[in-house]
Amino acid sequence: MDYQAILGLGIFFIVFGLASLFWDRRERNAYYNSQLTKKDVKEFITHEPERRWLNAWRIGGRISLILGILLIIAAGVLRLISP
Repeated sequence: MDYQAILGLGIFFIVFGLASLFWDRRERNAYYNSQLTKKDVKEFITHEPERRWLNAWRIGGRISLILGILLIIAAGVLRLISP
């Protein structure tokens, strides 16, 4: 029974990680597509200067996915060893 809370947290972090990765893709496309309407298209083509805040959702999503997978593995191990 103790593993159910850990399993729930693992599932939550996996869902949150996937949502973050999709949100990152949407934000990146929206930002660079808005650059098409401006006169200076160089930033759109070269992505220079790089926008660090655009990477935050991707990094957070990857961390959440890794944490979720580790929690699900821990819940599986607890389920196997608990009576």
